Amino acid sequence: MDEDVAPPISEESKVASFILNKKRKDHYKVAILLPMRIETSIAVEELSPNNQKFANFYAGMKMAGSEESEVHVSVKIYYTNRDVYKMQEIFDDWDIFQPDLIIGSYESDIITRTADWARNNRVPLISPWLSSTKITEENIFYLQLRPSITSYYEKMIEHINDHFDAEKVYVIGRDAVNDHMMKRILNRLNERMSGVPNVTAFNEIVVPMDSLMHGDSLFADVFEEGAKAFVIPHYSSRDESYVYSCLRKLYAEQGMHDFYIYTMPLILNSDRVDINILKNLKTRTCEFRFPDKRNPNVQKFRKQYFEKYGWLPSDDAYYGYDVMKFVLYGLSEYGQYFHYYMKDETLDLLQMKIHVVPYFKREGSERPDFMANNHLYIIEYDIDHFVIKDIR
Repeated sequence: MDEDVAPPISEESKVASFILNKKRKDHYKVAILLPMRIETSIAVEELSPNNQKFANFYAGMKMAGSEESEVHVSVKIYYTNRDVYKMQEIFDDWDIFQPDLIIGSYESDIITRTADWARNNRVPLISPWLSSTKITEENIFYLQLRPSITSYYEKMIEHINDHFDAEKVYVIGRDAVNDHMMKRILNRLNERMSGVPNVTAFNEIVVPMDSLMHGDSLFADVFEEGAKAFVIPHYSSRDESYVYSCLRKLYAEQGMHDFYIYTMPLILNSDRVDINILKNLKTRTCEFRFPDKRNPNVQKFRKQYFEKYGWLPSDDAYYGYDVMKFVLYGLSEYGQYFHYYMKDETLDLLQMKIHVVPYFKREGSERPDFMANNHLYIIEYDIDHFVIKDIR
């Protein structure tokens, strides 16, 4: 089991024991680590699909940077080539450039080294893509924008408990160590979040992969017991076939039964999940980014982005825009260590909201191990588009 699923302890009250003074400047220098392998041209149409992802992210950042701002920022781009050994060269350059803020990168070994540099030099580091509790320890300068797996589970549990009785909820998994641990973690989190002892646990149902390939009914018994919600907690791409097979089986056995399915973002990025399944199953997915194409601000951004670059923005372009807007707002309002001072604030951006909380990996620790965004949406496919289902 991935250690990142182990529930961290978040206690905002303890942060008062560790103080960062506001550090305001007239001008800030921002270093951006792009995990791209660049040889010659950087024209997007000539880049590999992987490089296009980060080129679109940077294009979105440039869109945000071109808008009027109350703070003056200089940006310097570094291509990491996804090579940890290149970081020493970049660190040497930072001795001269002296960044006030770092954004990136993508690989865990590069992020780990960069987080050490950031802590030693008291420079905030924003990690847009990686979600891991193993990157750093007692590092108040490190901010992880992608919520942890635990945050995803907590959001799903909160939403489930708002709508269903626990005895009508079934967690699906195989007879495997990882799957049993995910089920235990969900129930442990449910107990902790309830705040009461002996809270009713979610039901667990073992569904082997082999059984999903046959025509026999797998869910008739739980339908008879009045099942109202199923949770498929798998998040790794290694489990894509299993998650898809579970959805397909539930779709086949749905009949007149009325139930909902809670899933991780895996299904949104899967080429295997048929849109008809999402249309006909009430599937609610937990995700930290959601660009609602019907939103007038999103439509305006799409138009301006196309006029500037000649192609439509990807989700990565929206994300780059939001990350830079977050940075510009934070620097303007709170100075260099803005991430520390935004603990009580939720910033509403184009396709996401950011709510920063401190994370403690060990109970009793006086210093946070890092800061993290923990805002998530519950989205559901409705007729022909996704909609937010956070409203009770």
